[in-house]
Amino acid sequence: MRDFFRSFFASLLALIVFIILLIILAGGIVSSLTNKLEGTKTSVQPNSILELNLNYAIPEQTQIYSPTDIVFSGLDFRNPLGLNDVLFAINKAKDDNNIKGIYINLGLNMNGYATLQEVRDALTSFESSGKFIVAYGEMVNQASYFVGSVANQMYLNPSGFLEFKGYSATWSFYKGTLDKLNMNVQIFYDGKFKSATEPLRNSEMSEENKTQLREYLVGLYNHNLSQIVNSRGKTIDEYKLIADAFPGWSAYNVLEKGLVDGVKYKDEVIDVLREKIGVGAEVEVPIIKLDDYFNTLTKEQSYRGDNTIAIVYANGDIVDGEGSRGNIGSAAFTKIFEDIRKNKDIKAVVFRVNSPGGSATASDVIWREIEITKKKIPVIVSMGDYAASGGYMISANASKIYAHPNTLTGSIGVFMILPEISEFMDSKIGVTFDTVKTSPYADFPSITRPVSADESVLLQSAVDTVYYNFKKMVANGRGLTMEQVEEIAQGRIWLGITAKELGLVDELGGIDEAIAGAAGMVGLTSYKVKEYPEIKPTLFESLMKSMGSETEASVMEKNLGILYPHYKTLEQLIERPSIQTRLPYTLKIE
Repeated sequence: MRDFFRSFFASLLALIVFIILLIILAGGIVSSLTNKLEGTKTSVQPNSILELNLNYAIPEQTQIYSPTDIVFSGLDFRNPLGLNDVLFAINKAKDDNNIKGIYINLGLNMNGYATLQEVRDALTSFESSGKFIVAYGEMVNQASYFVGSVANQMYLNPSGFLEFKGYSATWSFYKGTLDKLNMNVQIFYDGKFKSATEPLRNSEMSEENKTQLREYLVGLYNHNLSQIVNSRGKTIDEYKLIADAFPGWSAYNVLEKGLVDGVKYKDEVIDVLREKIGVGAEVEVPIIKLDDYFNTLTKEQSYRGDNTIAIVYANGDIVDGEGSRGNIGSAAFTKIFEDIRKNKDIKAVVFRVNSPGGSATASDVIWREIEITKKKIPVIVSMGDYAASGGYMISANASKIYAHPNTLTGSIGVFMILPEISEFMDSKIGVTFDTVKTSPYADFPSITRPVSADESVLLQSAVDTVYYNFKKMVANGRGLTMEQVEEIAQGRIWLGITAKELGLVDELGGIDEAIAGAAGMVGLTSYKVKEYPEIKPTLFESLMKSMGSETEASVMEKNLGILYPHYKTLEQLIERPSIQTRLPYTLKIE
């Protein structure tokens, strides 16, 4: 009994000490967080210039970091602004008398062209108010130039580089790797343009795939050049001749070709800004960063009523179950739409889809939620950079679909991949398999043996059924016949402009146009906006992260380095046996 009480009180003491330490830690976090937040508070001075730096992956929603991220970070901590908030800040600056112009810090921009088109449109609107835009860069890629070309004046560093060379798409193929490993993949698919499985079954692109990619790239190139022409003059053909000569290695050659307005160092560009706002050399130019400016704003509208438009962000792969941050879990999104239907204040939904697809089953589940929801209130889809394959399935039955001219959509096709590792295991490490079963299909599907002829028929039949249902969803949602859908399906990708011509989307426009369209459909001139999913890290998540907890993905990325994208591609293609509606993951436009 004495030992029992000794152990009991020792455990109790340890618990008390832990609670005290937790309280101290929490107090430190709150105190440090308060100090950091107070330290970052800023105000907008009169005669200010807004600095726009988009050289980061712009998320759909502003990332909300945990308190411990801020406390334990030794960096100048900033929340990366989401696209909607970037647009909000630029639009506010247009009417802000304290903001006289925008300075764009150009660089290596890795965002998709649909995202950049939204930013560019907002900058064009800002410029229409009579305010100036000046851009400067040292190493400027094509995506960055696409945005920067909207500027009244654009400058390049004397030793700088500007990439202007046309577009290309390069794929990685793994069939040779699998052959060397004696690893077999059994592939079932529908759609002659459904190219997601090509990296595993071919050593190069099929002619069908080359055709669709070439048409996509040409359409994207022509559209983007037309935007540049609108801002900087010349003709599309003149720009194509410049790109064909690749002038980017020499800043002065770039200037001679008319791609920029001057060759200057940054301090000289600051002098240009100083002249524009009329201050002398002795006065520091009041430049405010976009995120600091955003923090001075309030998104609360003057409207104090109950009418609400919900924005649901669906970003990433479509997966079964709850999913996680960065993907679209069918169970999580089912709960979101259930909550929306229960909320009588929500009058319409804007469903922002930025997804290359994923699980066919999960896509079907979300499709059904849209079908149920739109019987009560309109559901308007706003497509981002991607809304393809499963991403298109979850959009197809919306009340109305908006897409960017640059959106990659379509890819109405299906596939399934079943790895088979028996030869690999035997030849490489000497492992063999043997099975006893009570029924012919008891071990089906299996990765330790090839599928039989009968099993192959079953799997292809399952894929065919999903493909038929997918086409039927599109036909019903878009008011097309099955024959019309078949002509534009086959797994083929389409540019947003072409998708509108084919009837796959209704209007060309971004998320702002979709929100305005949703309000118009329900007759609202004033309303609130509520965003889903709500990103609020828990205290437990914060503490675990501060203690150095790393996810499996982050460990793999750190260890594999530049090989990580290839690992991720194979992982996403050769996952558990399930029918997929997704794009290839190795498509990279340069």
